[in-house]
Amino acid sequence: MSDDQQQRQEAEHRRRMGLPAGVDLRNFDPRKAMDPNSLDKILRAQAIARAEAQAATTVVIATIVSLVTSAFSFVAALAWNNAIQLALDTYVNTNSALARTIGPVGVKVFYAMIVTIIAIVVILIVNRFAGNIAKKSAFALASNS
Repeated sequence: MSDDQQQRQEAEHRRRMGLPAGVDLRNFDPRKAMDPNSLDKILRAQAIARAEAQAATTVVIATIVSLVTSAFSFVAALAWNNAIQLALDTYVNTNSALARTIGPVGVKVFYAMIVTIIAIVVILIVNRFAGNIAKKSAFALASNS
C-alpha cells in the first residue's frame, strides 16, 4: 500500500471517529482526548452497569439455588410420605382396634394430622434457625458500619 493511500485511509478513519487531523491513531488514547467530567461520568456509568450486572447474576444464582433446594425438599417430602404411610399401615392395619373404630377415612385423617404436626415442627425449627442467622448478619453489618 502506498503512503498516499495509507494517509487517505487514516484521514477517512479520523473523519469517521470525529477526530482532528493532528491525532496519531497509533498512539491515540480516547480517555485522554475526553474532558475529565465526561470521563468521570462514563466511569461512573460503567461502575453502575457492572454493579447491576453483578446483582442480576446474584439473583439468577439465588433463584437456581432456591429451585434446586425446592426440588430436593420435594423428593425428601415424598420419601417421608412413604415412610409415614408404611408405618401407619404396619402399626394401624385394618384389623387393629383403632382402624375399626375410626374407619379408613379416619386413618387418612390421622395420617394427615401426623404429617401436619411434623411439618409445623420442622417449619418452626427452620424459621428459628433462619432468624438466628439473620440476626447474626444484621449485627455483623451494624458493627462494620
